[in-house]
Amino acid sequence: MGLTKSKSKIKRGSSSVMGILFLLPAIIFLVYAVGIPFVWNVILSFQKWDGFNPVEWVGFDNYINSFKDELVLKSLFNSAYLAILSTLGAVILGLSLAVLVYKLAGKEGSIFRLLLFSPAMLPTAVVGLLFIFIYNPEMGLLNNFLKLIGLGGWTHVWLENKQLAMICIMVVNIWKNTGMIMLLCFAAMQAVPESLFESCKLDGAGYFRQVFEITLPLVKPMILLSTINTLGAQFKTFDLVYVMTQGGPGDLTTTVPIVMTKVAFQYGKFGSAASMGVILAVVVIVCIMMVNRILRGEEYEY
Repeated sequence: MGLTKSKSKIKRGSSSVMGILFLLPAIIFLVYAVGIPFVWNVILSFQKWDGFNPVEWVGFDNYINSFKDELVLKSLFNSAYLAILSTLGAVILGLSLAVLVYKLAGKEGSIFRLLLFSPAMLPTAVVGLLFIFIYNPEMGLLNNFLKLIGLGGWTHVWLENKQLAMICIMVVNIWKNTGMIMLLCFAAMQAVPESLFESCKLDGAGYFRQVFEITLPLVKPMILLSTINTLGAQFKTFDLVYVMTQGGPGDLTTTVPIVMTKVAFQYGKFGSAASMGVILAVVVIVCIMMVNRILRGEEYEY
């Protein structure tokens, strides 16, 4: 009996060692690519450095100056506004599309899923250039389509309108991210046992009642994962905004990454830019914690 226990302990120990060895390359890569840069950025945020002269320790001055700078506060608001509403729209639309394509089988379902997922495969800069052409006030597809259907009065200079510029970028963000969320939620729905739907049908429930009573509660962990991933990515939005508006008109669509880039590489204030990055990271963490609290639910085994 004692020999059997010792053998099982040795086996568990060797399995743990093998697991650690397999995980070690990923851990080293994460520490090198994420951990060290993050720690260095935090340290740099307390310093004054232009990239050439010796580093000067300034304490919390960079943070104080960031909170006093109206452009930084405006860009922080823009980043949060763009990230939260883009994520909300993409999650709602992606989940709705997943519910609709769930019942499509065979080639039709595959084609629809491919078409809906295809925007997620496009490079962000290419998407920005595509929508610059669509929003163009003279030759753009949107204005010409509105004129074609007799709604010429609705035409605008879309990306230069202070009320519409951020909304236009938000629409593009939602369009690009919806496909990935749709695919993740669809994959989670595929794992739901068919017997649960059969039982619900016997009780006289229609498809949409099945969705709200069975599908959504069971795929809630995937909805949470999709929301967190999308939210974190949207807070870092730089390339799409820079390609489409470069932060304009004025500073109405300027986000924190754009301000950080200008402050660091145009003005040589790397410490100030690092402090903005830390502030943004704190905001992102707080938002993710709030989302996790709102969408957190029970886990089911089936």
